[in-house]
Amino acid sequence: MTAAVQDELDVIVTAWVPSQRDSRRAVVRAVMADASAHRGLVHASTMREHLPPWMSPHVPGAVVCALVRMGYLTPTGRYRPNGQEESRNRAKPSEVRRLVKAIPPDLFDNA
Repeated sequence: MTAAVQDELDVIVTAWVPSQRDSRRAVVRAVMADASAHRGLVHASTMREHLPPWMSPHVPGAVVCALVRMGYLTPTGRYRPNGQEESRNRAKPSEVRRLVKAIPPDLFDNA
């Protein structure tokens, strides 16, 4: 990942705007719900059903990336299609990750 991409992801994950904080909280809840429903595994196609419709489509990926970097999610080495029906990326492979420790609900509150 390039430094420029990393900077953009960090801006999304650390934005102080209340709506962004609410979005980050919603992603954490979605990750935990998806992991609970799939024996610890998290994937974009199954996590998406737990996300609110008002959320910006860029937030989930940025938050998941941050969770990987923080050690809450680890790669499994497996990939599945993205599965988003309205996206041109619906068949693009997306990594399956494993939740390895519980994520505090307020993890990104002070961002």
